[in-house]
Amino acid sequence: MRILDCFRAPVIPVLWDPRPHADALSYASMAILQGGAIADLPQTLDALSLPEFQHLAVFVHIDLIAGLENSEAGLEYLRGFDRVQGIVSVHHYLARPARKAGLLSITRVFISDSRAVDRGVNVVQKSKPDAVEILPAAVAIKVGPKFEKCPVPRIAGGLCTTESDVRETLASGCRAVSCTDPKLWELNRTHQA
Repeated sequence: MRILDCFRAPVIPVLWDPRPHADALSYASMAILQGGAIADLPQTLDALSLPEFQHLAVFVHIDLIAGLENSEAGLEYLRGFDRVQGIVSVHHYLARPARKAGLLSITRVFISDSRAVDRGVNVVQKSKPDAVEILPAAVAIKVGPKFEKCPVPRIAGGLCTTESDVRETLASGCRAVSCTDPKLWELNRTHQA
C-alpha cells in the first residue's frame, strides 16, 4: 500500500470501535485507531476485517493504546495483524523501524511556536516518515509553506469542528484532516476521488 492511497477521502476518522459508525466509515479511505487498550486491539481489528471495512487502511496510534509500547517491540506486535497498515506517533524515531517492519508511518507534530515549526520540519526531514500530521489544524494552515520543503504529504488534526474548518485546511495544501467527529466524517460522502 502507498501512503497516497490512504488519502483518497479527505477526512480521516479517528476512533476505537468502528461498528457504530459503519455508514460514515464506508466513505473513508483510512482510519486511525486510538484510545483503547491493547487487550481489546485484536477484537477491534477483527471488527475492521468485516466486509464493510475491508477498503479502509488501518493505522494505530501507537502512543495512545493503553499497554502498547511505542517501541520496536510494539511495532513487531502490530506487524502481526494483517489489518494494520501503519502507525501514528509523536516519536519520530519510530519511522525507520516501522518501514523495516513493513508498516507505513505518520509522524505527529505539535506546533506551539515558531521554534516548534523549525523543529518539526527538521524532525520530518531527518526521520523520513511516510506523512506528517500537524496539530492543531488551524496552525497547519499557517505553517504549510514551511513544511513544503519536506517531501511527504501533510495531514492536519485537532480542533477542526466545522465543515468550513476542514475545507480551509484542505485548501492550504493538507491532503487530509483527521478528526473524531462522525459528523465531519460524512464529508467523505460528497468527496469524489
